[in-house]
Amino acid sequence: MSKELIRDKVAKLVKKFDTTDPVKLCMCLDIQCEFHDLGKDTMGFRTEICRISYIALNSRNSNEDNFITICHELGHHVCGHSTNTEFLKHSNLVYVRQGVEYEANTFMVELLTYGVNAAEYMNEEQLLRDHNVPRWAERYVDWNYIKDNADLSSFDSIY
Repeated sequence: MSKELIRDKVAKLVKKFDTTDPVKLCMCLDIQCEFHDLGKDTMGFRTEICRISYIALNSRNSNEDNFITICHELGHHVCGHSTNTEFLKHSNLVYVRQGVEYEANTFMVELLTYGVNAAEYMNEEQLLRDHNVPRWAERYVDWNYIKDNADLSSFDSIY
């Protein structure tokens, strides 16, 4: 699935439910989210039990890690992936170029940066930090798209 198609899915979802909050989106889509002790490395996973979508989050995660995990796992759901995907782990938080993990990571970043106006930020690092985009996911950001859609007339721009 292309980055543009994933971006379109994010836009439709946000417009339909009027939120970018992944927890609220899960509630709107009837996706159950629960906490479990998943060990030291596993951050979470998505599955279906009796046709009920379910995201398991590690109770050992920080709030920031759980936020990112929900965004990523919601991406698997929205992109229509089977539940036979890798668990999101601290050890596999790397850039991948294709496949379902690429799509879920791209969805996560598109959701985190949805509606951003780059002109409001002094630099790219500030934009990423303010929108909770983790360092390992920076390569998924479509800077050309963000730059092309910036409202340069309203703020001092980084571009």
